[in-house]
Amino acid sequence: MRALFKSSFVWQFAGGFALGALGLVVLHPAEAPSRYGSAPVEAVR
Repeated sequence: MRALFKSSFVWQFAGGFALGALGLVVLHPAEAPSRYGSAPVEAVR
């Protein structure tokens, strides 16, 4: 088990995962603009 944690591949995978997650959080817009507005069913309720 220790050899697995010291493995370069595991650290590269974890680092890539962390960078990807950070990129998603940073680059994700707060709210995507909607082209169509609300649905008609939503207006009736």
